[in-house]
Amino acid sequence: MTVLITFDLDNTLWDVSPVIVRAEYAMESWFEERFPGFYLQYGSDGQQAIRQALLAQEPTLIADLTRLRLSVYQRALKAFGLPTEEANMVAQAALVHFCEWRQKVDLFPHVSDVLAELHQDYRLAVITNGNADVFHPYVGLGRYFEFAVRADQHGVAKPAPELFHYAANQAGVAAESLIHIGDHPVDDVLGAANAGARSIWFNRHGARRWGDDWGARSHAEIHSLLELPSAIQALTQ
Repeated sequence: MTVLITFDLDNTLWDVSPVIVRAEYAMESWFEERFPGFYLQYGSDGQQAIRQALLAQEPTLIADLTRLRLSVYQRALKAFGLPTEEANMVAQAALVHFCEWRQKVDLFPHVSDVLAELHQDYRLAVITNGNADVFHPYVGLGRYFEFAVRADQHGVAKPAPELFHYAANQAGVAAESLIHIGDHPVDDVLGAANAGARSIWFNRHGARRWGDDWGARSHAEIHSLLELPSAIQALTQ
C-alpha cells in the first residue's frame, strides 16, 4: 500500500516566531525608508487593529494569510494618505518583500537528515496553513517533497478536511493512507482525523500535555524528529 506522509511546516520543521519577528523588523525598515512616520502610526499595534477589523468583516480571510496581510497593508497605506492605486501598488511590493523574509527559516535539528531518510521509503508532501514556500531555495527542502498544499491557495485552512483530501487526491491515495505530522493538536491532529487520515503529534521535547478539549487523539506522539521514522514504521507495518 502506498503511504503518503504529509508535514505541517511552522513549529514542526522550524520555529516560526523568530521568522515573523525578523520579517516584521525588515518591513519596518522597508516602510520607513519609503514613507517616514508610517510605522509610528501603523506598526504592529496599528496593523493588528486593522487585521481584526478585516477579519470581523470577512472571517474567511483567516484561511488566506497572504491575502489578509496584503489587505492590511492596503488599508494602512490608504489611511496614511496614499491614493488607492498607489496604496495597492506599494502593498503588493511590500508583500513581496515580506514573503522573501518569510522564507528565512532556521530548521529544527535533524530535519534534513530525517526527511532524507523518509524520502527513500515514502512519498512526502506538505499541508500548511502558513505562507512559507518549502520549495524556496532558502528553505532548501524542496527536493524531499512532491508537492505542497497551502491554505492560502485553496481558501480553506486546517482543521477543515478539504486540504487533507486534496493532498490525498493529488497523490492518488485514499485518505486512510495519509499520515500527517504536525505540532498543532487541532489544526493537525483533529484536522487529519476529520479527513479520515492518521496523524503523529510532534510534541517537541514533550513540553505539552494533551488537553481533553482538543478532540481526536493522534495515532502516535513524538518529542524529537529523530523518533519519526520509527513511529511511521510502527503505523505502516
